[in-house]
Amino acid sequence: MSSLLNVAISFIFISITSLVYWLGITWIAGKKQLKTRLERLKPAISLYNQPEMDLAKPLFIRLFEPVIIKLSGIIFRLTPQNMRAQIERLLESAGNPGNLKMKDYLVIKMLVMIGLPLLVYLLFGASNLPMGLMTIIASFLLALILPGFILKRLATARQLKITDSLPDNLDLLTVSVEAGLGFDQALLKLVEKTKGPLTEEFKRVLSEIRIGKPRRESLREMSIRTGVEDLQNFVVAIIQADQLGVSIGNVLRIQSKQLRQKRRLKAEERAQKAPIKMLIPMIVFIFPCLFIILLGPGILQLIDNFVNMKR
Repeated sequence: MSSLLNVAISFIFISITSLVYWLGITWIAGKKQLKTRLERLKPAISLYNQPEMDLAKPLFIRLFEPVIIKLSGIIFRLTPQNMRAQIERLLESAGNPGNLKMKDYLVIKMLVMIGLPLLVYLLFGASNLPMGLMTIIASFLLALILPGFILKRLATARQLKITDSLPDNLDLLTVSVEAGLGFDQALLKLVEKTKGPLTEEFKRVLSEIRIGKPRRESLREMSIRTGVEDLQNFVVAIIQADQLGVSIGNVLRIQSKQLRQKRRLKAEERAQKAPIKMLIPMIVFIFPCLFIILLGPGILQLIDNFVNMKR
């Protein structure tokens, strides 16, 4: 039993260490992505000095990086294609947090599915075998659902931020276009003056336009990538105005007005639902206290009267 426990502890340590390492590598890669691209353009870096570059890495990275890369490739090949496409869409909707790629997500999910059941079993169920098996099953199911749940929550939160900021950004675009700027220049001004997920998407659109991708295609891919219905309607209106030669300023003004009306209707709908949502906590928490305060003395007095009558 002690040997099995030592093996389990060692496996948990390796799993958690690999997870922490992979998260650290992902975070560092997101911070140094531009620097890495510039370094690749330097002629001094070639295949001849690649061994020296590998030896310059820390020992911890040299030990675990090949294992993680090999493991991510195996998991990627074993994952069904439709599941990979779904994960890719969720990562795009969430904005690729921490520069997280699909292979990174699959490795993290596998480590969580292995490490969490073992850790919970050693902490709570090692002394009792039936309870330990139930703990392993429950924690495994939790680890199976938890990464996808967190990713969906991140995607939903980002979509809500885009929806809320869209009317204000469209107002700024409308003012810029009516002042005489083109649509691309107006997007550039918007990127310079604002921040947020929608600004990041517009910045990506501008980058794609600079490298030669058609504006219609870039906007269409942005609407699909974010999964926001209001943004998709805005992109369709802009593409149609561009094709038909309609004034983009008028289209932007109409879209902004419609989105503001829609946001006001949603706020009114939430306000109408608030009394119904407040009813449950009032029944569970507030009404019992009121009943105790109001009816408690009378009930105690009735009990005393019944006791005196029996005497």
